[in-house]
Amino acid sequence: MKMTLKEIAARIGGELIGDPSVAVQTITNLEGASPGALIWIEKKRYLKAAEGSVAEAIICKDDIESSSKPLIRVKNPKLAFARMAQVFFPPREFSPGISPDATISPEAKIGSKVSIQPRVVIEAGVIIGDRSIIGAGTFIGLDSKIGSETRLYPNVTVNEDVEIGNRCIIHSGAVLGGDGFGYVLDETGNQVKIPQVGKVIIEDDVEIGCNACVDRATFGATIIRRGTKIDNMVQIAHNDDIGENCAISGLSALAGSVKTGKNVIMGGQCGIADHVEIGDNVMLGARAGLAPHKKVKPNQILWGAPARTIEDAKLLYVMESRKLKEMKREREKRETTADR
Repeated sequence: MKMTLKEIAARIGGELIGDPSVAVQTITNLEGASPGALIWIEKKRYLKAAEGSVAEAIICKDDIESSSKPLIRVKNPKLAFARMAQVFFPPREFSPGISPDATISPEAKIGSKVSIQPRVVIEAGVIIGDRSIIGAGTFIGLDSKIGSETRLYPNVTVNEDVEIGNRCIIHSGAVLGGDGFGYVLDETGNQVKIPQVGKVIIEDDVEIGCNACVDRATFGATIIRRGTKIDNMVQIAHNDDIGENCAISGLSALAGSVKTGKNVIMGGQCGIADHVEIGDNVMLGARAGLAPHKKVKPNQILWGAPARTIEDAKLLYVMESRKLKEMKREREKRETTADR
């Protein structure tokens, strides 16, 4: 594919400085610069290196005024890069059709231009929307619903009564609708299973990473709301309600009945105990931990375990550092006295 800088600038709403007829055939980062490439830089300090590369042109922030190479100036270079990368590297296409090796209930409803690959199993009552792609070895259980233009990679498990919206992406190994972790001790101390009879609802434009698990609700629904992105190996427990446009990084685990607002970001390995409520626009640093029933106010950055505001966490770090230095001095003083 080739595109002129004029076409690219128009597509991303950028200001072009330089020859509009220059054509590029790929887009990449500074480290991957090659002849014929359009590269992007996020900060002004990378401009000199970008100018010294073999790339044809640069996407940059709008605070850069000029360059020896053509520029496309934008407010958010990373966003512009993401949008153009989707153009230069479109998703793999699959021919519509049903593999003869798939097992599909006659009571399932399959939309138009759907691709169903080998060894897929689809049970009764399943509905799949138009132009969706169901990867090899995927299981879709009784009465589940999948929207249009959704892609399930190979070996996804969608258990019974799960709803997946439009334009979702579910990666290999993910399990949607496994039983929630619910037990109660009987009189003799044995664990008695609480039946998990609720459902899972995945709204539109959600992406769920490899080997992530979204458990079904005990009653009601576990909900992942529109636009949320969930990384690999994340645990979402029964009756959680994850707000719109959240991002949850790998190895994080949320216990049951957690509720988050919109635009919540969790770094890797966060641990969220049951019945926690997190407000809109909260950011949790990697390995942050929240105790049961904690309520987190909106628009905060939290860090540490137990999680504190970043201001308190920094203050605690300074205090601990000072205390450690004081303890070290006292130890050295005792050792010096003992040697006399």
